[in-house]
Amino acid sequence: MQENLDYREFKSDSKAPKPTWYKRVMIVAAVGVVLLAVTVVVLLLTVGRASPDPVLDTIKLPHHNPYFVAAVLRQNGVMYVDLKNERKRLENDTKFYENSSRYIPIIRETHDNYEPKRLRVIVRDHDGHMSQLQYVDPDLPRWHVPYYHNRSVRAESHARNGSGFRLYNDVNGSFQWYYKSALTGNVSILDTRDCRLQYFDKYLEFETRVDSEYIYGMGERIHSFHLKQGNYSLWNRYNPQNSDSEQSGTHPFVLGRLTSVAHHNFFGLYMHNSNAMLFSVWKDRFGQSMINYKMVGGVIDLYIFHSGSPQQILRKYHSVIGKPYLPAAWAMGLQWARKGSNVRDFKNVIKEHTKNYIPIDALWADEEMNEVRKTFTVNNYSFRGLKELVDGMHDDEWGINMKFVAIANPALVKDSTYKYYLEAVKKDSLIKSALHYERPYEGFTSAGISVWLDFFAHNTSLIWAGGLIDMHNLTSYDGVWITGNEIENKCNGECSSFETSADDSYVPDPFHNASEFDHLQFRPTLEPLETQALPMAGYHEGNNLHHKQFFTHNLFSIQSAKATFDALSAIFESKRFLVASRSTWAGSGHFSSHWLAGNSGTWKSMVDSISGILNFNMFGIPHVGAPIGGFFLNCSRELLVRWFELGAYYPLMLSYSNYNTYNKDAFAFPEMIPFIKNAILERYALIRFMYTKMFEAHLQGGAVVHPLFFDFPNDEEAYRRDVVDKTFMWASSLYVVPSVFPGQTTSRVYLPNWTWYDLRTLEKITDYDPYARRGKYVDLDQPLGHINVFIKGGTIIPYHMFAKEAKIMNTKDLEYAPIRILVAPDFYGRAEGNMVVDFENVRINPDFNSNTYRYYSFTYMNKALNITKLAGLDISAERKYEYFQEVYITDGGELAVDIRYACMVDRRSRRKELQFLRGTGSRMIAIYDEGYN
Repeated sequence: MQENLDYREFKSDSKAPKPTWYKRVMIVAAVGVVLLAVTVVVLLLTVGRASPDPVLDTIKLPHHNPYFVAAVLRQNGVMYVDLKNERKRLENDTKFYENSSRYIPIIRETHDNYEPKRLRVIVRDHDGHMSQLQYVDPDLPRWHVPYYHNRSVRAESHARNGSGFRLYNDVNGSFQWYYKSALTGNVSILDTRDCRLQYFDKYLEFETRVDSEYIYGMGERIHSFHLKQGNYSLWNRYNPQNSDSEQSGTHPFVLGRLTSVAHHNFFGLYMHNSNAMLFSVWKDRFGQSMINYKMVGGVIDLYIFHSGSPQQILRKYHSVIGKPYLPAAWAMGLQWARKGSNVRDFKNVIKEHTKNYIPIDALWADEEMNEVRKTFTVNNYSFRGLKELVDGMHDDEWGINMKFVAIANPALVKDSTYKYYLEAVKKDSLIKSALHYERPYEGFTSAGISVWLDFFAHNTSLIWAGGLIDMHNLTSYDGVWITGNEIENKCNGECSSFETSADDSYVPDPFHNASEFDHLQFRPTLEPLETQALPMAGYHEGNNLHHKQFFTHNLFSIQSAKATFDALSAIFESKRFLVASRSTWAGSGHFSSHWLAGNSGTWKSMVDSISGILNFNMFGIPHVGAPIGGFFLNCSRELLVRWFELGAYYPLMLSYSNYNTYNKDAFAFPEMIPFIKNAILERYALIRFMYTKMFEAHLQGGAVVHPLFFDFPNDEEAYRRDVVDKTFMWASSLYVVPSVFPGQTTSRVYLPNWTWYDLRTLEKITDYDPYARRGKYVDLDQPLGHINVFIKGGTIIPYHMFAKEAKIMNTKDLEYAPIRILVAPDFYGRAEGNMVVDFENVRINPDFNSNTYRYYSFTYMNKALNITKLAGLDISAERKYEYFQEVYITDGGELAVDIRYACMVDRRSRRKELQFLRGTGSRMIAIYDEGYN
């Protein structure tokens, strides 16, 4: 926010007055500073976006909302509100905005920016837990974003007068509404009274007042998890290390905490619009929170998720965009990649990890794998012998059991000898240029002159799948990561003849206007939309009016991810795999994982990764991680160790660095290997727990990693920035507090009022106090090689107790490893947890009919532990049950007095018991019956 200058009289320590010339110089300097500040503000306004938190003087604008209610109809549980545009009647009726904290463009109707004379608002209730509001033009077709999965939501079939949508009874008939939930009483979640509503062909604006002081979401971005007052633009663009610009993903979802409701319920908003967007949040002059959406096309299609817990809100949101896919179990282990690597580097990584007994699961090949960066090919020089190496990695006789991930880029090199380019041209499956009639758009990438596949075309998915099949035959890969799918282009829109080809002659396209989007009255982004992108008039197969980059640019990421997911489903048939996408859109998590690309080897970048992972868990992409050590820039040895400590708790643990940085591998510094190895082994000890939570998110939706306030919504300390941005919870079970400063050896940790245990020592740190209103700050040691992780009371965690002592090299080695059950009772002596055991890495059917896995439930109550098999392999099957070698109850010293039992229950069969012998303290050793089946 621009600060008010405090002008004070200059006073010298000397008693002698300053000469006249000195005073004149100071006056001129002060005037120059003021003029410079004014110039900066004017420049920021002229580029179409304000500074992060501008303060504008009182300005006079066209009417903020020209729409009035013409008719209201309810039919089959759906409400239709017809609106009429009264702008001409209101042209002299202006609205004053005083001290408005966001940019307000003045939009006029022109020949290419039509304003409809009437609108229709359609209000639907879905499942009784969320509502959908669509503002549509009944006279002219507009761009509607498609859904890329089978949604699991349904509209209520009967009229619901209890819907939270309510119209204000304005005497003038002005269209204004508010939204309530049965749980919020008289408190409105949203309130649009005196808020802006604009609806043009190339400019839409929706504004509402929200009952929230804390708002989160709207990514991808490199910022604090909490959305501060300011403006946030959404437009897929690869901007590494640039925290002030758009990033590789677009997710127009926000989660808000209701301020005026007891128990602090939450709400969610999702704007289903793929055009470039500017989202603003600020407080009005009465101190009320305001949010504003500005979009340059499409429709206003808003989902409102009613009040509830954060996880309830996210599960409903994920049911709309698609619940997360479940990657292969090996994708939870350590993944390795390096820009510029080759087969020799791969062999060295295997050698060093084997020599030092450091677990690792997969090697990822970057674009150097391809011949001259041609997708689906293999470089016969630097990657000679790749298939033989990968086949050896898969061979049990080698004893490695590692996986390989190949890379794919939807940009195809223009080459008359390149098979897939020729096939795409022949089948008319490339994005077209509006400047050149019936000719594919030609851009420029690091591979040279390139064209881009058109995933709207019917044959494109077949071309893409055929290429992936060919690449699988060449490499025997186990997964694919997709790069460059923002779309990444080195030309800004149309390339010059110098950048592409010498042939500058062309025939203009008579059906498309190449300059249609060149003169927008409003631009949501800092830079032009075509910067590092295709021309906005570039078009796809199908709808000539709307299948253009202006509307579909952000969807390219999810289209390429879905095409890859579908192809790999056919290639691997029943087995699971990994798909990782650099660029994302709402719903991408239904098909792919994601890595936070373009980070740096700095402490700040490591801290920023926490908010990034929290955001993507909200966005429905729980399998996410940042390159450990940073992709760009070198990092210190201390930072590398601390980053591996943190990265061990990323859902996706990826070591990935650029070719011009020094080695950031686990074995990079011999003296640091013990610390890094310890962090990786801790990860492998918890993989069964982590994969269980991924499994549950796949079935139910929701976040796997989330902020502390998800579990303690009434604790104000949990909302502090240093808590939200630097700590996180793993599935309401583990509280992770990493070291985020150089030289840090101690940590001051806030623990909410609950029972907490140290994961390393299993000692109780604090206990729940029923009379306390808040938790405690505790000072703990955090030397290099140690990260503070706490078990939340009431949790049962499956833990591979021998992962550290045994020579565990990958997730395959954990398949038959003994399991320790960590029982951490809460204040009332109760605990619960789950565990999934995946034998064959087969895709899990959500109806629980698959017999390739087991799903257990653990409950601890009244000093007895019950183990129940909820679903999976029958008890009569040949495979033996898991080796529960040890049950450790963290606060159960009294168990040494008597023999206790753990009961194994199969819902499909009879009850069985496993007896645990009495041990010292709370430690019990199981008698495992080999003939138990």
